[in-house]
Amino acid sequence: MGNRPELGWRHYRRLREQILAASDTCHWCGHPGADALDHLVPTSKGGARVDPANLAPIHGVAGCPSCGRKCNNEKGDDEAPAARLTTSRDWYSPLP
Repeated sequence: MGNRPELGWRHYRRLREQILAASDTCHWCGHPGADALDHLVPTSKGGARVDPANLAPIHGVAGCPSCGRKCNNEKGDDEAPAARLTTSRDWYSPLP
């Protein structure tokens, strides 16, 4: 975790667990199964490190099981778009 010790903090791990339990829909590709958190505004660009408003689910190293994208790698150090991704299905709404 190099120069990012907050990722090992108990508070961060608990927050990560809560966010992923609330929704595992990746904010980048829109598919379920996200296993990591992403900083919407990168910390290198002034984003808060452990603020729930700056964290969103994203597919990590293993990639998306649905589309195969490496979402966190694709996003990189860019800011998340203001609008959500539009897909053929509304992945952001809970299932009936």
